[in-house]
Amino acid sequence: MSQLTTTLKQLKLSGLGTTLELRLQEAGANRLSHREFLELILQDEINLRHQKRIELRTRSAEFTKLKTLEDFDWRFNSTVSRKDIYELAAGHFIRHGTDVLFVGPPGVGKTHLAQAIGYEAIKQGFVVRYRSIFDVVADFLSEEALQQRDKTLRHYLKPDLLIIDDMGLKQLPKHAGEYLFEIIMRRYENKSTIMTSNRPTEDWGKLLQDVPTASAILDRFLHHALIIPITGQSYRLKDAVTKRQKTTTGTA
Repeated sequence: MSQLTTTLKQLKLSGLGTTLELRLQEAGANRLSHREFLELILQDEINLRHQKRIELRTRSAEFTKLKTLEDFDWRFNSTVSRKDIYELAAGHFIRHGTDVLFVGPPGVGKTHLAQAIGYEAIKQGFVVRYRSIFDVVADFLSEEALQQRDKTLRHYLKPDLLIIDDMGLKQLPKHAGEYLFEIIMRRYENKSTIMTSNRPTEDWGKLLQDVPTASAILDRFLHHALIIPITGQSYRLKDAVTKRQKTTTGTA
């Protein structure tokens, strides 16, 4: 190990060290000035640190699986407005502390889009957290949460963007509405929240087993929210049909 490599490690300039040999060759081949060479290697360090921050924030977001807008099949579901989604991906709604609700049947891409928007937000430097509604309930009902309620709540209040997924898949336990209400109330006009729901908002009272609390949640959450309805076929059913057709064709 050269003294230069050791020095770079001591200065925690790992990005610079990774590309140094390549940059030295580039500098010699192109006769770069000292200033140009210095700008190149420092930019390498900045790029690596930025990528590491994105990777760390992505892990901390706890996405079920990393979804991107590039992976979304825009042709399959024509009810999704690419323009609206990319406007959300630009992050303006987060800067203004407003909310988003995706509503539609299972499998039409709500979770994919919510997580993809979250990933775009991470790349812009925002702190993002993803939880299903069942995770939310489990977090607040755990023995540790009951003893450290404020600490649990802080995990939901800190992110610039909170994504709560899968509202409406099934009825939630009693008191679930109280936890959700406190999150929404404390984030209202302060931090942004994306929610996805398989059921219309009129059904939330039954889902939460608490009509007054559901009304209070919706009163705040929908006040400034952009509501994006999505209809159409299920991507998962489409994939299942495609696999079955391939299997049938292969055995014919």
